[in-house]
Amino acid sequence: MNRVLSGVFLAFAFSALIILSIEKQYSFYQISFGFLVYLIPAMFISSFKSRGLAFIITVVSILFAYCSYRFEWHATWVGVLMAFAIGLPIYYYRIRKAKVQDGHKGST
Repeated sequence: MNRVLSGVFLAFAFSALIILSIEKQYSFYQISFGFLVYLIPAMFISSFKSRGLAFIITVVSILFAYCSYRFEWHATWVGVLMAFAIGLPIYYYRIRKAKVQDGHKGST
């Protein structure tokens, strides 16, 4: 029941963002750009445990925020919200519970 209910809320939020984008006549390319930049980081948010990866995601986020403000790409933030709306549930329900093996067991 929890997965069904979260799926309904996710579909509602995602649909609301699409309807908002249509009504405000946002650029499809800007929305897609914001979505693609933040989809992978949203899905693998727990993987950023090292300084190097945290540094890279922080630099990308700062430059993304600056460029979207400077060039007035306000529609990119709708794409970022869509990426987090899709990526975080994927992380929570799929990636977080995955078992990862440490190398080959029994090999010489």
